[in-house]
Amino acid sequence: MKEGARFLAVASGPLYERKKSTTLLVGVIGRKGVIEGILSGRVDIDGTDATSKIIKMVHKSRFEEQIKAIAINGIAIAGLNVVDVKEIERRTGISVIVLTRKKPDFKALAKALKSSEKGYGDPAKDKIAMIKELNLERPFRKSEGFYIQAGEIDYEGKASTAFELLRLAHMIANGVSTGISKGRI
Repeated sequence: MKEGARFLAVASGPLYERKKSTTLLVGVIGRKGVIEGILSGRVDIDGTDATSKIIKMVHKSRFEEQIKAIAINGIAIAGLNVVDVKEIERRTGISVIVLTRKKPDFKALAKALKSSEKGYGDPAKDKIAMIKELNLERPFRKSEGFYIQAGEIDYEGKASTAFELLRLAHMIANGVSTGISKGRI
């Protein structure tokens, strides 16, 4: 991937207003040192629509043909709304990079999915199976101080750019939703 390759970094807004069933979804399009666009939408908290919302975000972007990778912070956004990485890649032709600061705890995620109010039954089982399959195919690796899960994309040297765009998406989502940006991804 070239130094100036465009990323779409996607983050969701805060979850602490549990009375609401949706939260803000923000996408930041940029490359090293340059922000070129902001996209937004709504996503269900603990739902199942994160994948389709990210795909829709890509398709409505004027940069769709130029986006080389989609970055997300963790496999779930908006609480327990698990992202189907392979489905996004299949339907957009764009690689997805999952970045985290801490080593992912899949047992804790599976436990949370099983015990969540919206996670009972087959949806939770399907989400857990999808996560397990992805982790077998694409184990997390540590690079540039982050844990990274990526497919066939050369992300070396780009993780810090992707993470900075994720941080910005997170700040925008929180700032617009609450009036002040706070929190750390």
